[in-house]
Amino acid sequence: MREIWTIEKIKEGFERFKNEHGRLPRAPEIDKLEYLPSSRNIQMRFGGLARLRSQLGYSDVHFGKGVFRSDIATRVNIRGRKAELALEKVLREKFGEVFVHTEKFFESSKNRVDFYVYSPDGNFGIDVFYTETMKYLQSNINIKMSKYRNFPVELFLVVANKNLKQDDINRYANAKLNPLPNTTKIVTMETLLALLKRKESYPDPLVQSAGRDIHEKFHGGKDIGNK
Repeated sequence: MREIWTIEKIKEGFERFKNEHGRLPRAPEIDKLEYLPSSRNIQMRFGGLARLRSQLGYSDVHFGKGVFRSDIATRVNIRGRKAELALEKVLREKFGEVFVHTEKFFESSKNRVDFYVYSPDGNFGIDVFYTETMKYLQSNINIKMSKYRNFPVELFLVVANKNLKQDDINRYANAKLNPLPNTTKIVTMETLLALLKRKESYPDPLVQSAGRDIHEKFHGGKDIGNK
């Protein structure tokens, strides 16, 4: 059944985010929240996020946190995207082009995971994000666990900030009042890369197909091994 987003329900979602993060959500964050409509939906219905905030009665329609806060958000998004692109290259080299799906939808038409990887050891998902401190890490994880509550396979939430250490992340994860599912792990990029090295990959059908094409071109489809 299609979700009906009343103005009251949207306001409730904004308040929930504001209580958890001390500010209103931005468009990239809204697209990852199951309790708010997509940013595209907001653009079509309300003419954009700033107009919606105004309609909901918020005076801080442009976040009201000053230039410094905006600079932090921009820096975080850029670093997160760079880490995502670098990881995508590693995944495709390790598992093959056809076995790495980016921005794959799951469960509903709204929720997507950054990477969904097919492996003989079991399929898994990866969500990459950058956060500046452990405090903000906790807020990020709370949002993500709402999104990934019903994720069907193993999931790695990857912290791209090299200054945050795996031991500190483990302590936070172990102390959570609402424990993570057994299939979900919060890891640094370094930890993830070590885990990926131990995972098996399928033979790349594109490479196999190219090999057959070359063989047929130069040997007329005959098996030269049986001469």
